Amino acid sequence: MMVLTFVLLGLLVLVCGPQGLTIFFSLGLNFVVIVLALVLVAGGFNPLVILGLLSLTLLATSIFMNTKQPLTAKTAFWTALIVVAGLLLIIGPLSTLAATYGFGAEDAEEIEGFSLAIGLSFPQISLLMMTIGSLGAIAETSIAVASGLVEILEYDQTIAPAKLFHAGFEIGEKIIATAFNTLFFSFFGSFLSLTIWFVQLGYPLAKILNHQILMGEVISLLVGVIGVILTVPMTGWLLNRFRKIKSNEDLLKKP
Repeated sequence: MMVLTFVLLGLLVLVCGPQGLTIFFSLGLNFVVIVLALVLVAGGFNPLVILGLLSLTLLATSIFMNTKQPLTAKTAFWTALIVVAGLLLIIGPLSTLAATYGFGAEDAEEIEGFSLAIGLSFPQISLLMMTIGSLGAIAETSIAVASGLVEILEYDQTIAPAKLFHAGFEIGEKIIATAFNTLFFSFFGSFLSLTIWFVQLGYPLAKILNHQILMGEVISLLVGVIGVILTVPMTGWLLNRFRKIKSNEDLLKKP
């Protein structure tokens, strides 16, 4: 693991120069923050409070430390924050109705010697896990769309808001497919061994498709994709808002 870590650091510095050190440091900081959050949740802290603090920290670290352009960073951060807040309104009821939280029947042998009276809310933990799983894709999409729109704005500052908003959709069309494939491949890679086990045990297709663990991950995948899709129009709308506010401030500064 240490060898791969140093290889990663070397490649980042080789490709990105001094910015590679910042990217590596932000990655390490995010890792520490996530571990700390898990320790706090295991210690009895409210998972929803931890979720709010964790989302703010991870988004701020991922966006502001790795984005030099102030308008791009500001737009991407607020876009990601609003989208994540909106997703919580979807994830909460959906997770409760699907009842995908907790342990599956396959975990019975491993946990039968432990007490389940641990004082933790499994629905809230499920909410925490689904949100963390979608943060990276949302932050990546918001940065990509905001960067493209800011470059267009720097080239043509008089571009109409509607045209700039439409340009965001054109950029987003290329990103959504890539982000969806990234989320899908990650999901499939994580559950490849479990799927093979289901097949070898002769599970019928209906039982596989309705399995608790599998469906929980499918919901996480769909929530991440929904978040990426919502990020595209939200980025264009927010950038136009910040652009209008900046124009009004510049007019007030004129003598």
